Amino acid sequence: MIRKSTITLNYGNKDKLVRVKDFLSRYTEAVNKFIDLLWNIQRFSGSFVERQIVDQIDCPLTFSSKQSSACAALHIVKSQRKKKSKTKPTFSGRSFELDQRFVEIQEGKNSFDLWIKIRSIGQKPKETCSLLLPSKKHKQYNKFIREGWVLKKSIRLRIKDSGKLVADIFFEKELPELKKEGSTIGLDCGYKKLAVLSSGQKVGEELEQKCEKISRKKQGSKAFKRALVERNEYINREVKKIGLSDLKAVVVENLKNVKKNSKGKIARKVINKLQRWTYPYFLNRLGQSCEVVGVQLRKVNPAYTSQRCSKCGSVYKENRNGEIFLCKECGYTQDADFNASRNILNRFLTGETFEPCLENFVE
Repeated sequence: MIRKSTITLNYGNKDKLVRVKDFLSRYTEAVNKFIDLLWNIQRFSGSFVERQIVDQIDCPLTFSSKQSSACAALHIVKSQRKKKSKTKPTFSGRSFELDQRFVEIQEGKNSFDLWIKIRSIGQKPKETCSLLLPSKKHKQYNKFIREGWVLKKSIRLRIKDSGKLVADIFFEKELPELKKEGSTIGLDCGYKKLAVLSSGQKVGEELEQKCEKISRKKQGSKAFKRALVERNEYINREVKKIGLSDLKAVVVENLKNVKKNSKGKIARKVINKLQRWTYPYFLNRLGQSCEVVGVQLRKVNPAYTSQRCSKCGSVYKENRNGEIFLCKECGYTQDADFNASRNILNRFLTGETFEPCLENFVE
């Protein structure tokens, strides 16, 4: 298991920050030069760039930094390998992966209890220039250490839109054994309510308001970004409310590409709201919570789970009307998301596929 914790590096004096950003600017320029070179020679595979290729590019970096930038370029170019229509990518210079050759995370004893040492930032092949940037531990960082997570030696440097410099520090821990005892529940993920469980629990009933708040803000504005952070923090809090201690598995719908090909089929106003519904973020956070305690997260086909009656099994599009489920076959009525969560669980337990009733069914 790997988890990320972000620290700020803006406590350092201006001269240090200027030197780091100058190094990152030179590194970015080198990566893009190597992308051009690799693209021209149609190099879309491998994990290492040979010396004869590295020597073809002239750039103001130490040799280790130059070689690292070449490997970063190869990784970026390889992203186009399987695409039918290949487009030469570019490196934005906003995020930099640095391994233990370039960084060392050190403990501090004064007001700065964490220091990041960055090496090989010189402009000549044999220079060994390095500098120390001060930082501070925070609640999340200390929580990982307290719970036995091991600090990795690599970091990711990032330049935020504001120009501030931050570092993503990574922690790792062995996966716990999967639980063999406990119950299995179905979970329906939605826009009106973040999640409804087959146990009856509901979480995230304010999600719609959070998404609407984002849609009212001008995209890219500070208020827009604050609203995005508020939504994600809300999701984080709600995920923690899902009780996993007595479970061995949580079953969800496989919602990959659920918004794909929806243009023209859903009202523009609704699409605007759905764009702020981050079900991948929620499922990722849920998956991380399950992973830590040894609970399996399983996925099933979502077809007709919202239209099938969990009591009699009939499937009609007309069964669901907004938040209400009313079976036209047997008259069973229930919260539509709860009914769907029961169907999700049943599909996993029985392996049964649901087919629509042809009468009055509209695809």
